Amino acid sequence: MQQRESGLPFDDIKNLVKNLPPMDLEAQKHTAGQLGDEDNVFIDLCKWYSACSGRSPAIHRPAMTLFAGTHALENMLDGGDSSSELLNKVAQISEGSAYVNRLCYQHDVGLKVFDLALQIPVDDISCEPALDEKSCAGTIAFGMEAIAGGTDLLCVAALETKTTLSALAIISILGGFEPDNIENLSDEARSHLEAALSSVKGHIKNSLEVLRRLGGRETAAICGAILAARSQHIPVLIDGLTALAAALVLYRLEPSSLEHVKFAQMPTEKTIIDILHKIELEVVLSTHISNNAEEGLLIGAGVLKSACLLVQGRP
Repeated sequence: MQQRESGLPFDDIKNLVKNLPPMDLEAQKHTAGQLGDEDNVFIDLCKWYSACSGRSPAIHRPAMTLFAGTHALENMLDGGDSSSELLNKVAQISEGSAYVNRLCYQHDVGLKVFDLALQIPVDDISCEPALDEKSCAGTIAFGMEAIAGGTDLLCVAALETKTTLSALAIISILGGFEPDNIENLSDEARSHLEAALSSVKGHIKNSLEVLRRLGGRETAAICGAILAARSQHIPVLIDGLTALAAALVLYRLEPSSLEHVKFAQMPTEKTIIDILHKIELEVVLSTHISNNAEEGLLIGAGVLKSACLLVQGRP
């Protein structure tokens, strides 16, 4: 017997998305007036920042939030190696000894890492939903803690050791990314990916249901972080395929929910670039800097901060 979807936990998320504050066009117009007739990429970033924040562009408290979650399918495919490595990375960041701690210190960016029940992986998406509806909605709500303590630019991504099949599955379903285009997948992994995709064929129009069935806790939490930032007029930078998967979930709910979001660096895969164009998610860096999302976010934040300095001190 097919289980009926209650919709109740997700109704709160849908209502939040429908009631997100609009971009502040008056603040954008004021910044444009400060800049006169100048027109370049930096100027566009300044105007976007003002529209997001409702004030003149100035970044004083940028923050990076990383979400870490584990997956039963990945553990099965690699014998738990990726989960063990992820646990080690979280421990190093917590101790302050990881390279990302040093990078954030050098760039004057605050850093938070959220351990999303690493010892309890989400279920194997090739044979059952990753999460139940209540847990998925609860993790989205938990992700909203990313802005606790305050920030004027939120940089958010998943802390990962590799791209998960979970993120690839969501991007395939919601972004039109054909599985055949994914390189470097073993036959076993490809088989499990195809099984996961077949499990959501009747739910494609409900992106939250796609998230529940295919997404990890880190993907759900990133959704929450993006929504919380919008509700508090905080611009957002994202990077990495998991963050893109989260963005696709929100875009399918409401396209305008990503107006305050930019992608940090240009991806290397043409199909991913096409998806960014399709959902009108602009890129800060027109080149690819690193396969590491944290590094891309830091450089992207630096470019945005430098752009904002252009208008400071002007009449």
